[in-house]
Amino acid sequence: MRTTNLTSILRTIGFSLVFILVSIAAIAQTAIVRGTVKDANGLPLAGASVILEGTRRGTTSDASGNYELRVNPGNYTLIISYVGIVTQRKQITVVSGAVSENSFDMQNSGDLNRIIVVGSRSTAVRSSTQTAVPRDVITSRDLILTGQVEPTQMINFIAPSFNSSRQTVADGTDHIDPATIRGLGPDQVLVLLNGRRRYNTALLNVNGTVGRGSVGTDLNSIPSSAIEKIEVLRDGAASQYGSDAIAGVINVVTKKNSKGFTVNSHWGKQYAGDGEVQQLGMNWGTRIGKEGGYFNISGDLRHRDPTNRCGDYTARVYTNDVVADMQLIAQNNFSLKNNMHIGNSEVYNKGVLANMGFSLGKTVQFFLTAGWNRRNGKAAGFYRYPRQTTQVITALYPNGFLPEIHSKINDSYIIAGIEGKLVSGWNWDLSQASGGNTFRFNVDNSNNASQYALGTAAQTEFYAGKLAFSQHTSNFNISRDFGKEMGLKSFNLAFGTEYRKDNYKIASGEEASYKNYDPNSGKVGGAQVFPGFQPSNAVSETRNVIGGYVDVETDINDKFLVNGAGRYEHYSDYGSSIAGKLAMRYQLHEKFAIRGAVSNGFRAPSMHQRFFSTVSTVFIGAGPGGSLIPVQQGTFRNNSDVAAAFGVPSLKPEKSTNFSIGITSRPSKNFSITVDGYLIDIKDRIVLSGSFLRYNSNGTPDPVIDPILDAYPNLNDVGSAIFFSNAIDTRTKGIDVVIAWAAQMGKGSLAATLAGNVNKSTLESVPKVAANLPDDATRRNTLFDREQQGRLEQGQPRDKESLTLNYRIEKWMLNVRNTRFGKVATRNASNPALDEFFDPKVVTDASLSYKFANFANLTVGANNIGDVYPDKLKNFANTSDGRFVYSRNATQFGFNGGYYFVSLVLELQNIRIDKKQNAVRAAPTIPIGVQ
Repeated sequence: MRTTNLTSILRTIGFSLVFILVSIAAIAQTAIVRGTVKDANGLPLAGASVILEGTRRGTTSDASGNYELRVNPGNYTLIISYVGIVTQRKQITVVSGAVSENSFDMQNSGDLNRIIVVGSRSTAVRSSTQTAVPRDVITSRDLILTGQVEPTQMINFIAPSFNSSRQTVADGTDHIDPATIRGLGPDQVLVLLNGRRRYNTALLNVNGTVGRGSVGTDLNSIPSSAIEKIEVLRDGAASQYGSDAIAGVINVVTKKNSKGFTVNSHWGKQYAGDGEVQQLGMNWGTRIGKEGGYFNISGDLRHRDPTNRCGDYTARVYTNDVVADMQLIAQNNFSLKNNMHIGNSEVYNKGVLANMGFSLGKTVQFFLTAGWNRRNGKAAGFYRYPRQTTQVITALYPNGFLPEIHSKINDSYIIAGIEGKLVSGWNWDLSQASGGNTFRFNVDNSNNASQYALGTAAQTEFYAGKLAFSQHTSNFNISRDFGKEMGLKSFNLAFGTEYRKDNYKIASGEEASYKNYDPNSGKVGGAQVFPGFQPSNAVSETRNVIGGYVDVETDINDKFLVNGAGRYEHYSDYGSSIAGKLAMRYQLHEKFAIRGAVSNGFRAPSMHQRFFSTVSTVFIGAGPGGSLIPVQQGTFRNNSDVAAAFGVPSLKPEKSTNFSIGITSRPSKNFSITVDGYLIDIKDRIVLSGSFLRYNSNGTPDPVIDPILDAYPNLNDVGSAIFFSNAIDTRTKGIDVVIAWAAQMGKGSLAATLAGNVNKSTLESVPKVAANLPDDATRRNTLFDREQQGRLEQGQPRDKESLTLNYRIEKWMLNVRNTRFGKVATRNASNPALDEFFDPKVVTDASLSYKFANFANLTVGANNIGDVYPDKLKNFANTSDGRFVYSRNATQFGFNGGYYFVSLVLELQNIRIDKKQNAVRAAPTIPIGVQ
């Protein structure tokens, strides 16, 4: 980690330690509220929400159904809620130093509306059918039942409005999955960790993937074993949380339980025999001191072997002469099968996350979350064949080579703060969040073709440079409910301020990774597959952001809820933005309500989009018949001389308006429905342009572009240029539906959920053009060409629906989920005849769990049990000479086929030694379905 970031984090740690030391002397006498939550069958209920009404304090029941809260003496109302369960309330009184035992036997209701915090600063407890905008919560149990081990893929198979598919042959994007909500970009959804802003990745998606030109947040850097629940706000929230929250907000809430030790393991493999996955997760909690406090730590180890769905190569290998080439292929025993890796990359991931909290007096609590994650990835690019003499040193690789990118991805983060309540009734919190991500590129099994004179002594491994992004965020929030004073059911006033400091860096690679040692030879310089960052690309830039907000939420009466918010933010590099929101909900009938919202938002250009630059080898469909050809492509900064020479306009913030309207209904106690429609307009949307090619398809220099690039001697290798710009206006409209039902079925219980999202994004204006280029048929809309428009409008499923059935009886649980992924399509940059269309597909996942001991639960299952694949590419020109069987530019659910798995959970809490028998005993139980 960079020195400045390390210093800042050390200061935060020092700040935290001071609080810990102070607390040892100042900690006040507290009381304990604890108990057990059981379902209708008398089985422990894991993940039930336990909240103290009128506060923002709470917890969830552990795998044995137990919960425990440390509270100050006083009178409280306990609220217990869970999916498909009737919410229960209980008035309790706790006294100093005492233990208040409160256990609950829950009854099924069919209500899938768990208590949610994200999107509201009110202390009023609401379920998702009682909120003014759509909000969902996904418990750790829901995540585990997917049979996935990475958080991004877990959410993908639960939330229909969320989309994420692994990418292939896409450089660094092979190792970090882009994720979207409601068909918008990865950078238009804000991610929070325990309610605090989470930093973005250092990686910018610059290849032909979903979210091209955007930078997102890496959910997979959070250990899945640490996640208690994930809250999803499906509505614009820039006025509440700031930039990026155009499509919505994801809040990851981590575990806080203070006792028990859980070990969960997973093993699986693709039907095809590759892609083996191994995962080991652990979670342990303990109390801090005798008077209160908790410490919880989680760790994950994950390893994923690569998959390969490469087709047979059909073009020339050694020479362009067909007969001679066939003879050399036979003579050298060269295999035309699987000479590329097209599928999942290999990834090894390890991470740890710790939570702690305790009282610093009667009304003040301290909290801290800290973690780190390390990921090593291995992915491959396009095979370099010996006939490609400008790219291959044949003395070194007589049969060509498949270059590899070996990534090293590091994350470190810490959140520390204090929160409390004043005598006057104001709730307040003060926090500091610091964290960052680095992405190091190493290239192996490659060459720098301009080192041809070295022959077999030429370099084959390269350090290609490193990306880094860090963020330090300070928050102060204060709120109070004036409902009683105003004669209203509630009137919560909240306001606060935020200061943020962002830093973005590019470190250059070693000289051989980027240099052309013989520019006049016609050989390409730099490491093949990923030429290193040059000293001219190196950058270290910082910006400061300061903002403030006001948020009001009131229940005017039992039927009418109103929420309004406004936010001002000032960026040191872009100026100021103002966002506002008005949301309402009205209960028309005991079983029916309507809700809606209108808001405006903004997204400031990321530092990556402003300062990223590089020269890389890309394969562009610019050859005869649209075939892919290798091109050295330069990505130039928006404020560079090259961008100015092309006439690319300067970057400015995106601006959005968001409209939503919906209904919520509870026809019966075990049946609930929510339907929400939305319309999102975005002006001046930032995109990465199409390729401005230096040479035409016949190899002749472009009379306009070639002279511009030729004016820069250091760009001799560059055959294409791309830029970031506010090139387009878009409209996204859609509808979300969630229908839930649950009931007793004999001695067991059945829960069913039907959820779906239908959305459509369209281009609403003629894309802007580079001002200094002629607006002719050849170059028109290159800032956003047909290929980019296809990725925006049809690159993600237009709809996704899922039906989940869960049946529990005694020690058994059966879970079946059917997911329909809607149609997708790709467009060629210039030739409509090469467009591809892919039909909808239905994927079925199933698992069966059995609790065979008090502390052990075994699950066996399969994802994509029917071994379904997307449609194959139909036009041979899109297959890269037969190597791509399935599209890598528009993916619905990947193309790896079926996957079978087995998982085991051991709940090892309350272990004790029987001294008489000298044996270890465990006294836990584990709920059915926890894997």
